[in-house]
Amino acid sequence: IASPLVHQGMIFVPTRVKPFLAFRAGGTGDITTSHLAWKWTERGSPDVPTPVADGEYLYMVDDQGAITCVRAKTGEKVYGPENSGIGRTSGSPTLADGKIYITSESSETAGVAGGPQYRLIAKNALDGSYTLTTPAVADGEIFIRTATHLYCLSRR
Repeated sequence: IASPLVHQGMIFVPTRVKPFLAFRAGGTGDITTSHLAWKWTERGSPDVPTPVADGEYLYMVDDQGAITCVRAKTGEKVYGPENSGIGRTSGSPTLADGKIYITSESSETAGVAGGPQYRLIAKNALDGSYTLTTPAVADGEIFIRTATHLYCLSRR
């Protein structure tokens, strides 16, 4: 279910079954071997959530809400899988302001610091209803839609 991610000359391709593949962009024809940058066969790759990248790092969230960080260009493991503590996750992680936001199916959101060390910044519960959506960010605000509400979270 997860979608491919294209970022800074790389194409990241999650699959329902292992491996998670990373290709260098720019090839033609069958690029299976010629442009394969790396493949991930360990725990932590997603089935449903699409990964997110900040340039140096790629963040994968598995269906149980655990996050794994690898170097985007090489696939070298930086950390993970680390349990975010929010449970089953179908929405994709969102990267904003140097943080990764993950929302669980029970509408709990975890904020994790971007970068090479796992650090859970916060966990917040909303209304507890069934939530399959990905947080959206616009103008410094985070929007989260649950089964019953649309929330707008901001510093204001």
